[in-house]
Amino acid sequence: MILVQNHRLPLSGSKILAFVLLLGTLGACAPKVLRPGGGSKDTKEPSKEAPTKEERKERDKEIVEKRHFNNIALLLPFQLDKVVDSLPGKRDVERASLALDFYQGFKLGLDNLTRNGNNFKLEVLDSRDNAGEVKRLAVGKSVEEAALIVGPIFPTEIDAFSTAANLAGKLQISPLAARSPSQYQTNKLVTVTPPIGVHAQVLANYIASEFEIGDHVVIINNIDEDSEKLLVPLRASLDKLDVKYNEVTDLGEIEINLNTVGRNIVVNASTNQFFIAQLLAGLYKLKTESAYDISLIGHPNWSRFDLNPDYLAALRTSISSSYFVDEKNLEVQQFKRDYFSSFNVNPTEFAFKGYDTGVFFGRLLAMYPKDYADRLLKEKHKGVSIGFEFVRDPATGYVNNSVRLLQFNGQSYRPL
Repeated sequence: MILVQNHRLPLSGSKILAFVLLLGTLGACAPKVLRPGGGSKDTKEPSKEAPTKEERKERDKEIVEKRHFNNIALLLPFQLDKVVDSLPGKRDVERASLALDFYQGFKLGLDNLTRNGNNFKLEVLDSRDNAGEVKRLAVGKSVEEAALIVGPIFPTEIDAFSTAANLAGKLQISPLAARSPSQYQTNKLVTVTPPIGVHAQVLANYIASEFEIGDHVVIINNIDEDSEKLLVPLRASLDKLDVKYNEVTDLGEIEINLNTVGRNIVVNASTNQFFIAQLLAGLYKLKTESAYDISLIGHPNWSRFDLNPDYLAALRTSISSSYFVDEKNLEVQQFKRDYFSSFNVNPTEFAFKGYDTGVFFGRLLAMYPKDYADRLLKEKHKGVSIGFEFVRDPATGYVNNSVRLLQFNGQSYRPL
């Protein structure tokens, strides 16, 4: 258990050191409580004689009990049960890397909120990437007393937790899984990572807004599972918007489906890098040698791939994304400095997401401790890497709809 109060809690060292410290906290028989900072109005005047160790403990206990803490349970797959030796090794740290990065970002987000006088009790629980362990935690005291539950992060664990936990009056945050919420068995779930259907709607709206008389939309479908996950809802959205399109399944059919007059908006949802590389080369040749006006729309995962930047730029390649970090943003720069100062490593994508999740939900809980769930739909926030804009379905819970459009500018993807 970690009490996060209105002062900065120092954590430093390498990722291995941070893991060792966390191992000690989660693995101990008794919870670790960080002592409240000085300067509180609840702190007693010091006696003339120095207080004994027991007296100091009792005084600190009284201070903590008088304060209101917003209880949060954070369930992450540290998999500490797989650490064989007393001192974890590189493999143990790598196995827990995602969880450790998210935790450190989340904790830093809460730390920043405490500067405004908010207090949190953060209970960090190891889900062990095990459905049975998650069910045990779901009925434990830590979850029962929490006003907000963040995690677990993997779909099988989310299902296990949802079926076992009593979520009356509280929400369960799914911070990383992009799985469609309709596949879960709870309407209390808050899906932070927008599912692919939200991306499809944003892309369809963009195509409709850009579409002019004489333009032509061509969907290139290489008929794989990832493509269909995006194309099925995209087709449905385009149909509702009355945007006409042609669809081809072979690269050799592209040119006969392009218009020589007007713009050709080409859509491909593949995540097969070999296929994408061929597609880019072929479209680039058609544009530069045959003078077709082509704009390309790709899959959100294209930002992670090593693709020819000249081709991407020439085709004005656009993608949808829920994650974007602007290195020139002052808040981003400050977060990176704070993170490195605290942990001696640079933040990863999961650390960024953990920070934004901690700031948004921590602030929501602190401002509306009794009815934060009712306020979720009214609150919008643009974090340093992700945004929060929720809609609710009575059957599936709350889904984040904050997705932006990015276009490749020759060096990187930037917001449109």
